[in-house]
Amino acid sequence: MSDVVKEAIKYFEQAGDIAKIIKKDLIPNIVKPGQNILDIVNKIEEEIAKNNAHPAFPTNVAIDYVAAHYTPTEEKDKDTVVPSDKIIKIDFGVHVNGYPVDNAISFYFGDNDELHAMVETAREAFYKALEIIKPGIELTQIGHVIEDYVNERGYKVIENLNGHKLEQYVLHGDKELPVSSKTKTPGKIEKNEVYAMEIFVTKGAGWAKAIDDIRIYSVIEQLPKRLPIHLKSARTILNEIIRERKGLPFTPRWLLKKFSYPEVRIAIASLERAGVLIPYPVLVEKDNASVAQYEETILVTSEGAKILT
Repeated sequence: MSDVVKEAIKYFEQAGDIAKIIKKDLIPNIVKPGQNILDIVNKIEEEIAKNNAHPAFPTNVAIDYVAAHYTPTEEKDKDTVVPSDKIIKIDFGVHVNGYPVDNAISFYFGDNDELHAMVETAREAFYKALEIIKPGIELTQIGHVIEDYVNERGYKVIENLNGHKLEQYVLHGDKELPVSSKTKTPGKIEKNEVYAMEIFVTKGAGWAKAIDDIRIYSVIEQLPKRLPIHLKSARTILNEIIRERKGLPFTPRWLLKKFSYPEVRIAIASLERAGVLIPYPVLVEKDNASVAQYEETILVTSEGAKILT
């Protein structure tokens, strides 16, 4: 193993250790019915900072049929609280020196046995897939194992939301971990690769669709030499984003710590028009059916897979 690979694994493991602590010691104490979701994400992100690390992406809190990319905002979520009768997904990430880990857990506090079973099915499907992961396995095999297990339990996977390879400052690398047999992902798993393996389970259509609600962005990989941005505050904010995030996602909510709301709103609109931002719309289940999620980051070893988070 080269020194470069050793160093990368060291940072991945450090980020994973922080995620473990947060998931074990913090999240169970703050994710409770009636708790404001904006307070939850602030506490998680503050805890990441206390551990001398950074969020790999804005913390997501997705309720019921919302599947992904929902990070609370000051403007819209001051009164949004954890429900007692719907599934809620907490999806957060940590990066150390740009090496990110990604993990998610679902909670349900009600009495509906099927929703409890859906949460368990997502978790169990992850461990079923984990059993077969080793160097040399075809990526497509993982999708078959996950989908077969979820279908046997009477549910569907959301087939267009897959796991993904993690690299320095890159959340979605050049390989996907499919969750469905319909996803013909080429390639094999290799030793020392790091993946976020995530599974979404539903009774609905098994497909996620985007809605007109954007709370998360990232900067495009190759910025043009001459940017068509004339507003000074927009240039200042773009430089701040690049310095702090490089290729990792951000939320305008973070910018409000340094800039006023009007400055941020106008800058984001200007940067979107200039084509330098990649938007990540909120994703919901196509039939508005309940969704459960489970996710861990894994390191592929010669023996199989090691959970980092």
